[in-house]
Amino acid sequence: MSTSATSEIDITQYNTVTEGKATILFPKKNEVFYNPVQQFNRDMSIAAIRTWSEIYNQEKAERIEKRLAKAKDEESIEKLQKSLDDVKTSNNFVVLEALAASGLRSVRYAKEIPRLKQVVCNDIELDAMEAIKRNVKYNGLTEELVKPNHGDAMRVMYDCVGTDNKFDVIDLDPYGSAAPFVDGAVQAVSEGGLLCVTCTDLAILAGSMHPETCFGKYGGMPLKNMFPHEMALRLVLQMLQTSAGRYKRHIVPLASCSIDFYLRVFVRVYTSPKEVKKSASKMAIVYECSGCHAFSTQPLGKISVKDNGGEKHTPATGPSVNSLCENCNSTHHIGGPAWGDKIHDDEFVAKMLQHVKNNESSYGTAKRMIGMLSVIKEEIHVPFYWTLARLCGTLHCNSIPILDLFSAILNAGYQVSAAHAGKQSIKTDAPSPVVWDIMRAWVKKNPVVMNNIPENSPARTLLAKEPTITVDFTRHPKAVSESRSEHLVRYQVNPTANWGPKARAGQKRKTDEQVFE
Repeated sequence: MSTSATSEIDITQYNTVTEGKATILFPKKNEVFYNPVQQFNRDMSIAAIRTWSEIYNQEKAERIEKRLAKAKDEESIEKLQKSLDDVKTSNNFVVLEALAASGLRSVRYAKEIPRLKQVVCNDIELDAMEAIKRNVKYNGLTEELVKPNHGDAMRVMYDCVGTDNKFDVIDLDPYGSAAPFVDGAVQAVSEGGLLCVTCTDLAILAGSMHPETCFGKYGGMPLKNMFPHEMALRLVLQMLQTSAGRYKRHIVPLASCSIDFYLRVFVRVYTSPKEVKKSASKMAIVYECSGCHAFSTQPLGKISVKDNGGEKHTPATGPSVNSLCENCNSTHHIGGPAWGDKIHDDEFVAKMLQHVKNNESSYGTAKRMIGMLSVIKEEIHVPFYWTLARLCGTLHCNSIPILDLFSAILNAGYQVSAAHAGKQSIKTDAPSPVVWDIMRAWVKKNPVVMNNIPENSPARTLLAKEPTITVDFTRHPKAVSESRSEHLVRYQVNPTANWGPKARAGQKRKTDEQVFE
């Protein structure tokens, strides 16, 4: 912070919070919202934007180099060479923090992200504007680099649609749902730009309350039993693609993170009518058995390749399940439509993970970042996961060691990994009958007391069947993942007492129903 800035501010009126390279002043009356638990969110965002910017600038440079190789006249060569030098050396991307509050995130972006040209620090509250200007000055930054902007977030985004002044990165980190801001964001972000989207209304997205509200906000029904947090991620990605598709744009998820009481997704946005046509095949209806919680996905669209190499898009055939579950004869719950394609990009996650490892001292939550990114990097690309508690609870049996379960799945010829969105989770491409065969084989070795199981329990139907495969519990060399063997912080414990989404600043906390209305 600059000495002159400090001398102009009566520091006795404020509490200070230092996070990363930023020190933020909070009036002792605390009129602006701050939640220290979300440092992890901000750390992850800085790492994601830095990783994206390196890829973004490299892509720009490669495009110019291709044109340079084909250029003939000196004038064109000179112009292209200048453009190439600018891409390699200048500060050349602009970030919009649409809902900035105190400006902490924007100040950190300005001080910690290289090559950033400007961050527009927007908020609709006048108190927030005063705080932003004060914190920009206190941190020795200019309002050219961190531009305070008093305005409605949607208006700010809509005003740049159809112009050459789109934002390269748009950060949406609202209190509650990001849904009201998405239509503007998918239009206002530049080609190949980055959307960083937070939703803190996880109770709605994960289906623990008001599924009808979830459908109203996100256009999909949640499923709350086996894999609620991954379902939440996929509902948000579906919403982003549905909104983008209206404008001939499509999303590419880079990293989709279920974190504590909220979720955070990082997606790139491109314009391509051809890719938008593929979006139906990337959306799925989800079936989850109400008894044993086996699940199945049903894509909405199907792509066939013609003889001439072209693509034909048709509705998919289905359904992918019978009216009753093939495992326990229970009925199904139906969720979605949800994003059914990959939710992470392997190359991006690997680069982001390596960046954090190379810069551990820059991030206060580096250990957790490395843990979560490592688990994400190991996740196989199939929708949804089982949990050990649900599997064993359904059969009323002793818990199977998770490494024995992983080994049995691997020995049967299928892939398996943990899922970052759930502790003791099993993500596998093994079909549900194989998973239950493995559990039946476990119960044969570790019998349950049938007298303790109700007559109408799914467990009786499941255990009445004999395994149809030979189950081998011999420890498989791939059963222990790298993140497990290195004892990384893979799943966070509660960081503070009474933690979670704090009350909205300066207001009584609204219910999700009120916020939605």
